[in-house]
Amino acid sequence: MKKLLVGALVVLVFLAYSLPPYLTGGSRVPLDGQPSWYYALLVGHIMLGAVAMAAGLVQLGRRWLSRYHRVAGRIYVACAVPIGLATIAIGTVTPFGPVNAASNVTLGSLLLLFTTLGVRAILRRDVTAHRRWMLRSAALMYSVIINRILAPVLFISLDAAGVPAATMDAWGPGIVAWSSWLIALGCCEWYLRGQARRVRAQTSSPAARRSRDLGASGAGAAQADV
Repeated sequence: MKKLLVGALVVLVFLAYSLPPYLTGGSRVPLDGQPSWYYALLVGHIMLGAVAMAAGLVQLGRRWLSRYHRVAGRIYVACAVPIGLATIAIGTVTPFGPVNAASNVTLGSLLLLFTTLGVRAILRRDVTAHRRWMLRSAALMYSVIINRILAPVLFISLDAAGVPAATMDAWGPGIVAWSSWLIALGCCEWYLRGQARRVRAQTSSPAARRSRDLGASGAGAAQADV
């Protein structure tokens, strides 16, 4: 429950900051010179992202919200696919330069890939693989929160270091874009590998080996009796 409450608080604070301008026809990104479809797709992408984040929170509370796991998972996937496609489309015309564009296109592509692999795994009844792929997908989905925290930190640091404004404007958004989702994905991989090591350690412990040996001997005795 603690993880769920902390996650919910972080997401609520982020959404309270990010959503209001788009509910009133405003924007936090420059719109000058963008295609006619850009703003509608941007707003749709942001609103679906809010729904996907809310659905993802249900997975943090599996012990208490297990009855809603499948419903929330379906909602998440239904949002993640169009979000991935929109991220690619928006990324191709981003006003923040080619480095940022490359990051957005890569992010959207990986979001689609990880989500698709997660769905394929559960259709094959491979729960372990499903969980791993969906955690990677969620890491990318929530990486936007890291982006919003990292951006002011980076720009303040660069400004304090005396980096020219033109250089910051040219490279800053791209550095933030790449760093935010790479940090999120890196943390996810660290968690997954640590979890795998713990499982291997438990299954290779003396107690686990004795349990397997007793099970094997019991099965052998039963076969002998037959």
